[in-house]
Amino acid sequence: MNTPKDNAGRLERRVRHCSCLRCVNKRDQEAGYLFQSAMQLCPVCGNKRCPRGTDHDLDCTGSNEPGQPGSSYA
Repeated sequence: MNTPKDNAGRLERRVRHCSCLRCVNKRDQEAGYLFQSAMQLCPVCGNKRCPRGTDHDLDCTGSNEPGQPGSSYA
């Protein structure tokens, strides 16, 4: 049976290896960095405006159209 501690450990491992903007910002903040280290791209389609590049919990749209809900890029 999974305990909350087990689930937290799995989440922490995912955050350490994830390249979405949310996880990168969390790692950078914990390390004391003040600026974003690189542009985040969707790991599935490679587009910068795809919402999945901003947050790994969002779906990949395969689109680079501006104004997509959840995307940090206009």
